[in-house]
Amino acid sequence: MTWQEELRERRRDIILETAAAIFAEKGYQRATIKEIADRAGIAPGTIYLYFKNKHQLLMGIANHVIGEAWAQTQAQMARIDPETYIDAVLQNMLHFVRQNKAFLQAVISEIWTSKELQEQFFDQIITPLFETAGRYLELQIEKGRARPCRVEIVIPTITGSMIILSLLRTLAPEDFLTDSSDEELVDELKRLYFYGLRLEGEVS
Repeated sequence: MTWQEELRERRRDIILETAAAIFAEKGYQRATIKEIADRAGIAPGTIYLYFKNKHQLLMGIANHVIGEAWAQTQAQMARIDPETYIDAVLQNMLHFVRQNKAFLQAVISEIWTSKELQEQFFDQIITPLFETAGRYLELQIEKGRARPCRVEIVIPTITGSMIILSLLRTLAPEDFLTDSSDEELVDELKRLYFYGLRLEGEVS
């Protein structure tokens, strides 16, 4: 990578990090490109060299924050057994949502009320997550570590429940699930994934 490319990457990261901070502080609608540029120490026109509009900037942040965090998680855990994998993914997801609580609160409503953002969010972030997790599950099935299943159904179900649990745990009122620790939630959900609601020792 040339120094010009490195400079461009660093500037893009600064724009994303600055925009994420301002979105978290003021909300997506109230934040302006000029304000982001001023805090980042660049001209407003520079942002448009990287992102055509504020919607694209929001998706860039989501991909930067969520996509890269997931990719790192997958790279680290590609070789571990399924139960340890599920445990680690859940713990990391809970931690991630807590670390990015203000930003997520600011942008979730925008994603779910804008058809354009919904399509971009699923195409650029959710679908790649499903594909990565699906490849992991298929590998575990090949190795005999997991039973044959409809991967295209199982992965969205498991991943979706992980995301919703993490969001509820962090963004819901403070009295939600206060009687259970993160470890207890993760353990119960992991057992549900692997053993369902069968009684111990019950033969399927």
